[in-house]
Amino acid sequence: MGLAAEMTPDAPEPRPEVLFARQPIIDSEGRLAGYELFYRGETPKNPHAATSQIAVSALSDLGLEVATGGAPAFLNVTSEFLIEMDPLPFGPDRVVLEISAERTPTEELLERLGRLREHGYQIALDGYAAQPTATALIGFCSMVKMDARSLTPMQMKTVMPFLQGKGVRPVAIGVETHALRDRCAEAGFEYFQGDFICSPREVIGTVPESSLGAVRLAAAITQAPEGDVNALEKAIALDPGLSVRLLRFVNSAAFSLRHQIRSVRQAIVLLGPRTVRQWATMLVLSGLSDSKGPLLATALSRGRFCEIVATKLRADDPNSYFFAGMMSVVDALLGMPMEQAISDLPLADDVIAALLSREGGKGRTLVMAEACERGAWDEVELPDLPAAELAVMHVEALAWADANLRGMI
Repeated sequence: MGLAAEMTPDAPEPRPEVLFARQPIIDSEGRLAGYELFYRGETPKNPHAATSQIAVSALSDLGLEVATGGAPAFLNVTSEFLIEMDPLPFGPDRVVLEISAERTPTEELLERLGRLREHGYQIALDGYAAQPTATALIGFCSMVKMDARSLTPMQMKTVMPFLQGKGVRPVAIGVETHALRDRCAEAGFEYFQGDFICSPREVIGTVPESSLGAVRLAAAITQAPEGDVNALEKAIALDPGLSVRLLRFVNSAAFSLRHQIRSVRQAIVLLGPRTVRQWATMLVLSGLSDSKGPLLATALSRGRFCEIVATKLRADDPNSYFFAGMMSVVDALLGMPMEQAISDLPLADDVIAALLSREGGKGRTLVMAEACERGAWDEVELPDLPAAELAVMHVEALAWADANLRGMI
């Protein structure tokens, strides 16, 4: 099935068997280095079972392409899992095995890690805080993950030379602000994981008018009356370059269309206003992100999740929920407070309330989307939308976002 068929309103959505949350890990240039996967669902009886379930199910049944969009998967694994699961249910490509630094390693585990390294597996030491018990593990690891919130600047400077001497790449986790990310980078950290990715960085000076214009264009496209082909075509035509990019996008090999689409109007008529509106919005906002990676993937998945929830609850105009989800990261894309980012946009009052204070129906769906990103589905479930169903919607939205992102790059 071509990607275009998957995106049309009547196409069935995939029904994944495995429920997970994921958090991006980026490098010093803001590029996606991988996703850490967190298993969520019915709690198994022991951590070994949890590890086995996500490792076997997520990577065998669901597939790496769906779970991480093709990016490396960082998996927390127990020593029991590594010892008992031989061979592992997945190869070394695009997988980083995370082992805890808190447990004293056995000779059996060290021997197993040596064999895994010989076969090309990457191993990361999670929760490292210079524990003496972790020293024996570092020699088998290519990465070390440390909680940036608990490290003082002096501790950072002390531990970095040791790790660099071992040839180990440090990963800062729990990075909640850009200021903390910058301190970690100055200390020598190479990778970063945390909520700062979706937060605006304080901008010195003014945001380029081209960036503000792109947001205004996205608003104009999404505000075009539903079903009005002329209005949507005119909105897209406000940026001549967008028309070219849109046609190149829909005619790309990823969509497997039988006939070439030669005009924006033809695309709207054949593919539907909803589909073209969403693709045009995605192409506009993608130009605001240098990395076009984790932040844009979050925008796409939030938009799709909000739209799915709105459709399920029979809300009016699910497309406006999609737009609210996409716009929920525009402050991070522009590097300015949300109130300033949307101050002169022609947005409906309920969209503004959703973006600024998470009020109203659209605001509640954004809260649900953000909770699902943490794997906290049970915190936002509704009588008509239990946690298990929200989890499925979240995974579907991630898969949809990854598929579209591949088409844009």
